[in-house]
Amino acid sequence: MKLLNSYKNGNVKVQIFDDGTRIIDIPDNEKPNLQFPLSMDFKITNWCDQMCPMCHEKSNPDGEHGDIMNLKFIDSLRAGTEIALGGGKVTSHPQLKEFLQKLKKQGVLPSITVHQNEFVDKATFINELIEEDLVYGVGISYLKPYDMLWKAVSENENAVVHLIAGIHGKDVFDYLAQFNCKILILGYKNWGRGAELLKNTKMGEDIEDKINWLKENLSKYMSKFKVVSFDNRALEQLDVKNVISEKQWEEFYQGDDGTMTMYIDGVKQQFARTSTSPIRYDLKDNIDDMFEVIKNETSSDN
Repeated sequence: MKLLNSYKNGNVKVQIFDDGTRIIDIPDNEKPNLQFPLSMDFKITNWCDQMCPMCHEKSNPDGEHGDIMNLKFIDSLRAGTEIALGGGKVTSHPQLKEFLQKLKKQGVLPSITVHQNEFVDKATFINELIEEDLVYGVGISYLKPYDMLWKAVSENENAVVHLIAGIHGKDVFDYLAQFNCKILILGYKNWGRGAELLKNTKMGEDIEDKINWLKENLSKYMSKFKVVSFDNRALEQLDVKNVISEKQWEEFYQGDDGTMTMYIDGVKQQFARTSTSPIRYDLKDNIDDMFEVIKNETSSDN
């Protein structure tokens, strides 16, 4: 592993490596108290032509691009901060590359999340971004079997396949296991079109069945992939804490939502604890000020 950045954030020491590994060193008997988020999800566009039925952002062909080059808080981001750019269809944003170049100058470490079709259609452009060290990770939302693609993904340290609990079932996990790729399991989001889909009696039952299946079978799939990671919603939905050892949990768990992370909507120019938080705030000029709001909200809820 190559060390990309090492820095201090509040009472926490952070190391970021080129394979996506992040090591956090918290002083004994202390809780983490960060000055700014270690990472954030950042929606830069709501334009997309895929109309996925579970899309919690409700992205669509009439969606707008965010005015990302004129957001003042970007100038306050520290080197080493991880930022996951999403949408919408990320590569459709006309200022994406220019924005990534700006982040690179600040030492920020961006990744992008793309739909499988987008990854195929924009392969040349995405590879260009990787080769120029403008992105350090590419999340690919799984759609369908494609042997050549998933074999190539398994050999690419930058690529992670995104799967959704409740959407992707046994057939998908068995298929991808043969490639020994990295996967990120996302919890099902009862938000946006995802909420509408869940209300459909037949589809809602299928989603619940697939979540329960994955919860019951998660332990046997953990060793079938190069890396298995989860967002916080999946950790809760799948009861991951009871699947791994206490030592593993303490080693790998990196904090509740709102304690080390936050969400930015660059289209509506708002921020929140997560992308499904009903409480939204207008963007401020400094990331520290925004994160303080999120930490206070999280603290009051607890």
